[in-house]
Amino acid sequence: MSGIRDVDGDPSGTWADLSWSDLSSEEQSLWGELGWDESSWEEDTDPPASDDEYWEDLSAGQQAALTKLGYTQALWDEE
Repeated sequence: MSGIRDVDGDPSGTWADLSWSDLSSEEQSLWGELGWDESSWEEDTDPPASDDEYWEDLSAGQQAALTKLGYTQALWDEE
């Protein structure tokens, strides 16, 4: 797969069901902007700090990555 998949509804369910190797290189790059890598994605290490941050505390680049991954501020802050 290439590009970024379309996400309908709550994106958390979509992404949680995928392994790192299921993600396209572009999706891996976007998640990488948030500090994720294969090890943290597969739960071998702790999630990155961004996982516990509110939208407003994320950098503009991180917010842009999340938007491309299907998140809005409301959806992210619900997590």
